[in-house]
Amino acid sequence: MNRIIHQYSQHVLIGLAFLLLLPACESTSPAPTAPAATITPLAMDAQGYNDKGLECASKGDYACALANYQQAIQLKPEWAEPYDNRGLAYAAQGDYERALADWDQAIKLQPDFADAFLNRGLAYYKKNDYERAIADYDQAIRLHPNDYEAIYLRGRAYSDRGDYDQAIADFDQVIRALPDNAFAYIARGIAYRRTGDLDRALADDDRAVQLRPNDPEAYYNRGNVYSDQHNWERAIADYDQALKLNAKLVNAYINRGIAYTNKGDLDRALADLDQAIQLQSDRAEAYYNRGIAYALKKENLKAILDFQRSIELSRDPEFIKKVDEQMNSLGAH
Repeated sequence: MNRIIHQYSQHVLIGLAFLLLLPACESTSPAPTAPAATITPLAMDAQGYNDKGLECASKGDYACALANYQQAIQLKPEWAEPYDNRGLAYAAQGDYERALADWDQAIKLQPDFADAFLNRGLAYYKKNDYERAIADYDQAIRLHPNDYEAIYLRGRAYSDRGDYDQAIADFDQVIRALPDNAFAYIARGIAYRRTGDLDRALADDDRAVQLRPNDPEAYYNRGNVYSDQHNWERAIADYDQALKLNAKLVNAYINRGIAYTNKGDLDRALADLDQAIQLQSDRAEAYYNRGIAYALKKENLKAILDFQRSIELSRDPEFIKKVDEQMNSLGAH
């Protein structure tokens, strides 16, 4: 079974970001080789090339993986598995169009190929095509009704589409079957938070922290719930812990900066927002929130410059309208 390995994270203002990963192995020093003249090439069959492709992919060598999957496909074009594997290699490189074409072909050749439906669903999800993602997850679940990964992924797609009741129903099903699955609690907590049910969101985040005490996302998401409750001290404590576990978690810097701003600790807020911008210089909301902190410090020119930069980086009309209102309040127009 070859699938995209995923991680689900809730990010403020930019929606969900998921990471596309494949397992990596440490490289080893090459063994001495015999002189070229003594080597006799051994032709591999389609299975051999497919297996070699999987080996290359496990090491992160996608050029090698793609070349071997191509050989397998040339030798056995009616076999669906190398198309599915090549789709994974393309997706790992961010080439979702070629990945989708390969999964289309895999499903055409093998209409009951559940993993191909699931992987194609993830690619559609990455492209924010939630309708097609859900349709593919539905097919994977129809073929394997107890595939809780597919049910969990469908819940994510429902949640990001705004169908929170359906999302929660999927996460409920996963948690009933896998009561120690922290990711399902994190995802359900996000859905509850989006509905405004902060008590249930907090309960799920507490459970996630218990199950995965070294997971920065569990603390980060709980910090978001505390922020929604205006419990700035607890929010900051959770963002502190998230950043201890992952010092590059940009959203934690942004949200801790917001919490410090709301507490009136503007110097710490600016330090966090500076760090967020240093780590990721194209985040419109980081500039916006730093502008807010500068405005509160009466450093209006710095605030206006940050507001202007946030507008340059954003394509969201509602966000731009909000920034314009802040600039108008400073007499910038």
